[in-house]
Amino acid sequence: MIIPLHQDGSGSRRLPPVVWLVAWVVGVPALLGGLGAWEVERGLASAESYTRRQVELPVSVVQLRLLAATDPYASVRFEGGRTAYGAALAADKAQEALAVVTRDLPLARARTWVPYATLGGALLALLAGLVALAGGGAAGLWARRSRDALLASFGLVRRVLPVLLGLQIVGLSLAVLAAALFEATGLWFTQRFSAGEAKLLLGALVIAALAAWAAVAAVRGLRGVFALFTPEPIDVRGRVLDEADAPGLWRLVRELAGRGDALVPDAVVVGLTGGFFVTESAVRLSPDTRTLTGRTLYLPAPYLGVLDGRELSAVIGHELAHFAGEDTAYSRRFTPIYAGLHRALTALGNVGPGDLLTRPAAYVGYRSLGTFDAAVARWSRAREFEADRRGAQVSGAPPAASALLRVGVLGPVVGETLASSYGKPDAAPDDLVAGVLDAIPAAGFPEPGAHLDDRQAHPTDTHPSDRQRIAALGVPLDAELFARAARPLTVGDRAWPVALVADWTGLCRWLSVDFLTGAREHRAAERVYLEETAAAVPVEETLVHENGAPMVWTMGVLALLFAGAGAALLLYPRALGVAHDALAQQILGAAAAAGVAWAGIYAGLVHRRGRTPLLVLTPDVLRSPLLDSAVAWKDVADFQVTHGKRLTLTLALTPDATLPRTKRLFSQAGVSRRRRHVCVQSLGARGLKPDAFAALVGRYLAASRARVHLSAAHTGI
Repeated sequence: MIIPLHQDGSGSRRLPPVVWLVAWVVGVPALLGGLGAWEVERGLASAESYTRRQVELPVSVVQLRLLAATDPYASVRFEGGRTAYGAALAADKAQEALAVVTRDLPLARARTWVPYATLGGALLALLAGLVALAGGGAAGLWARRSRDALLASFGLVRRVLPVLLGLQIVGLSLAVLAAALFEATGLWFTQRFSAGEAKLLLGALVIAALAAWAAVAAVRGLRGVFALFTPEPIDVRGRVLDEADAPGLWRLVRELAGRGDALVPDAVVVGLTGGFFVTESAVRLSPDTRTLTGRTLYLPAPYLGVLDGRELSAVIGHELAHFAGEDTAYSRRFTPIYAGLHRALTALGNVGPGDLLTRPAAYVGYRSLGTFDAAVARWSRAREFEADRRGAQVSGAPPAASALLRVGVLGPVVGETLASSYGKPDAAPDDLVAGVLDAIPAAGFPEPGAHLDDRQAHPTDTHPSDRQRIAALGVPLDAELFARAARPLTVGDRAWPVALVADWTGLCRWLSVDFLTGAREHRAAERVYLEETAAAVPVEETLVHENGAPMVWTMGVLALLFAGAGAALLLYPRALGVAHDALAQQILGAAAAAGVAWAGIYAGLVHRRGRTPLLVLTPDVLRSPLLDSAVAWKDVADFQVTHGKRLTLTLALTPDATLPRTKRLFSQAGVSRRRRHVCVQSLGARGLKPDAFAALVGRYLAASRARVHLSAAHTGI
């Protein structure tokens, strides 16, 4: 995947988030409100003018008719115009103006109400945003009082926040739509309605239609995003064990649940990856694609042969404690919905054409939910400490503490073994659990204290560090604890899971088959993708020429203008006022000639540049006549294409790459040795729009990287 170049140190000067929040939530409605107030004043003035003219014009018609009858040769200026008309013609024009005023007055009066919609929409958006921010902040503070307060306040925010964000989006949409309609209908009252003004009217109507479309899309997206939220299932690769498959394990789980006054899980899943966890969210299993509902306990197989009975009881007791008391409601009603609303707000900012109108609502939503982060962190810590306390009640605090450290020190061994097997599934052992245990040093784990700041993995929740959890258990961080956590693996440890699962060896082999099959499928899909990416560029050279034709035509037109000016100077010097000034004629003639020469020379240079390829792209390198050497694609770390007055390609090279040099001092190319950037500028790429040009460069870079990966896979690197 090719990503844009990262910004440099200037990015550190970006405005803080609170400034953007105020700008979107307060600034945008305030600007729309100011526009609405100005439109109210203009609309009332226009309506008053038409009403006054409707009263005055009939009198003017009568007066002009009388003047025409008494003095047929009298001339008058109609309504302050510069042209004088005869009295009879002026009377006819006054009659025509009266007809226009009579026709347009209802529209002018109706138009005075449109800006109030702009004001109302802006005020609605402003109030909805401020109420959402204030209410979210107050709810977040209240949530810190207790876990019940967190559930109650979050439930209220979950119900009210979508309504407030919807009102904010509707208000902004209404304000933008009304403002566009007011300005569009204003062109109707133009006295001389030219073709250009007709285009302006059409453009304003198109803007109004786009605003209406954006408003509908924004509200529709909001409705879909904040519909009754159904949490996404948690994807888990593992096998479900019923009581026939693991009678000892189920017996232990039921015993621990009874001692901890917790609910028994509905399903026990054993897999290879991840850590211990429980959930009441739906669990989507692979490879059998079954979805589990209810309470699920997940156990990672590699850890079962490392923990002794008391340590495993402490770990499972900790997990089952989340099914006890208030924690059950918290797990079911808060955790998945809280994570889901964050995903919903992310989707809210990507609803398509309504993005600009939903962005303020997304800012408000993130800020409102962000006020709960402190409360969520506080009560998550509290529930983990409480679960640790309950787990220690069934086995003692020291085994619970050593289990935390032992799981931490085993994590790197599990990760390295599984990562190696995933990368080379054909060379992996048939039993990956045994492979993990075999990889444990015979002398035990080194330096368990180095893992005190680790945090246990969980798919939907966060944990305090092991140091904090052990301190909360009241266990000192002494040599005895570290020795227990780092103890060597014994035969009894490896045999312990056999007492829990009827066919432990068979289960480990099945889990390994599932894992390695997934790895092979991934490698096959990855290879197909890499081969397609590598084949996406031709073997022969791709030539990119500079698109100088628009500039050549521009210079040609400019040369004709200079030539025309020179010809006019020669043919009509008297009309230009320089007939008797020879020096002025010489200066102006020289300027015209210089203009023709300059435009012609520059057009010729651009045309000549366009005959030589600006870039030559091959599967291996990028060449340019502006650079003294080619740039290998394998040396390109990133790239960026920008366009404005010029099209600029910027290549960021790797630290060990050789930088080329520009061939000329004043060149379209530039090389920054400090930033290791190579830039090539042009007037454009012939036959390619900027996006297509960027896509072309991206394909060549992606193809090069794909070939590198394929070569490494082929050679076994």
